[in-house]
This record gives sequence, structure tokens and C-alpha cells, in this order.
Amino acid sequence: MNTKALIGILMFLLLITWSSKGFAKTAEATVTVNIRNSPSTSSKVLGVFPKGFKAQVLSSTGGWVKISFDGVVGYVKSDYIKLTKDSSTSNAVKSSTNTRQVVSQMPMATVLKDNARVRSNMSTSSKILKTLKKGSKVYVLARERNGWIKVKTLDGTVGYMAYYLLKMSTSHTTKISSRGGYDREAQVAYNGSLADRILGFAKNLLGIRYRYGGSSPSTGFDCSGFVQYVFRNFGISLERTAADMAATNGVRISYNELRPGDLVFFDTDGGRNYINHVGIYLGGGKYIHASSARGCVTISDLTSKYGTSFMMAKRVIR
Repeated sequence: MNTKALIGILMFLLLITWSSKGFAKTAEATVTVNIRNSPSTSSKVLGVFPKGFKAQVLSSTGGWVKISFDGVVGYVKSDYIKLTKDSSTSNAVKSSTNTRQVVSQMPMATVLKDNARVRSNMSTSSKILKTLKKGSKVYVLARERNGWIKVKTLDGTVGYMAYYLLKMSTSHTTKISSRGGYDREAQVAYNGSLADRILGFAKNLLGIRYRYGGSSPSTGFDCSGFVQYVFRNFGISLERTAADMAATNGVRISYNELRPGDLVFFDTDGGRNYINHVGIYLGGGKYIHASSARGCVTISDLTSKYGTSFMMAKRVIR
């Protein structure tokens, strides 16, 4: 009996044992592996299961494990995964844990008036999600257009508040201006530890295929879908398109101020008048992005073709 067959049998027996003891079954990818629609290397590829990610195990057969990952149900080779007994380490729980850790590092604001309304959109006619008392605290997720701020309340409600209802915490180096935007101060705060974790997470997605409109590792990413997905896993909410990220999220910084984790924006059409591409700066003149030219998530140099069309940079890690 060859080694691969033996591993498949052992994993099958392990699944049965855990099931009988009531343990949840979770698979973690040891390398990035294809998810297929049947237990065969010749079957259709439905998506990918990235290295380091976890998925629910549904069943096992002949050296293959059936999983549910990111909305995709299919089969992966048992050689490329490891099983755990506790589903509490699933992606969803890991993500919520990351969110709890990062939320405490977000800028905060104090509500200035009683009956301050948190709305579903940037309009006084939009739905009221919550009413807050004077002195309440909220997390500031992003600067929005037209005098609105995207916030998260302490009970987790995410919505929009008019800028004049909020006063930013003085412990952060960004503040709300009278126009509802962010004013730059002498220094832009920077969280290096968080940046390291974000970049480590992003690098685990190297090689995931490019897909226009894509925002999932199982089916592929476009440039902004990749950036949004990475930061969302750390509790940081970004807009969906590169142009909207550049206009709305974070604090603008100069090229010379770039640090790992900053967002870099480009006009790849060459006209230098419209932002249509975004990546995450790694340091050393390199950045990670979902590249349509290379067909996958990759690392490029700022002196490359995309680099020569560099337009601006923004910092969202503070």
C-alpha cells in the first residue's frame, strides 16, 4: 500500500472517530489547493482553498475530503490539508477575533448631542438604525462624502452619522474637519504590528487567480476586491472600487511616507487622471495586488509598468 493511500485511510478513520465523539470537523489547507466538483483530479475546478485557511469538513472518501469553504462545496485532496477537532478556529471565528482585536485600535469619536441618529445610508431620509445619547462612543470606520462618517457602535451596529454629531478622540492623529473630511496633522499614526499581520494574511493569497469583479479566494479577486477582502478580515471596512477607496478611505500620504500596509493607487491607462488600480505596499519598493496582466495575486515593483502609473497613497492602518 502506498503512502498516499495510507494517509487517506487514516484520515477517513479519524473523521469517523471524531464524529462518534461529537467533535466538529475542520480542515486547514497546508498549501493552496484546488476545490473540485468531484473526487478526481480530472474534474472541474470550482475554486481554491488557500493555505492557512479553514473549512468545514462534510465527508471523506478515497483520499479526498469534501469541504464547504466560502460558499463553495467541493473536494480537496487529503494530502494537502490537516484536520482539527475544534470548529472554534474556523475562518468566521478567526475573523471575528481579529475584528475584536483591531476594533480597539480604530479611531473613536464621542457623540455630541442626545438622540443622535445612526442611519443606514448617507442621507437624512435613510433608515434610522439606532439612536445614541450624548457622550456615547463610536468607532470611526471611514470618512465618507458629503459630511457623513461611517461608524460602528459599541454593540456592533454599522451605519452613518452626520459629522457635526461627532467629536474625534484626541488620542488619534486624524480629526474631523468642519467640512466632514479628515485634516492631516504633523504625523499620520501608524500601527506596524497590525500591518505585519495584514501583510502576512495577504501573502497567503499569492497565486489566487484574477477575476474581474471577484472578491473571494475561492473564485478569484480583482484588485479592489483583493484589498477589500484582506482588510475586512482585520475589521477595517473599505470601499469596493479603487477609485472610491482613493476618494473615501484613510489619510493621504506622500510617496516618501510609504510604509508597509499603506494603499497604493494607479492609473494603468496612462492618462494620470483616473484611478483604476490598487495594491498594498509591502516595503522595499514592492506591493502586492491582484493583477489582470499576470492573472493572479502577485508581488510587483513600483518601478514596473504599474509603478510608473502611480497616482497616490493612503494610510488606513492607524
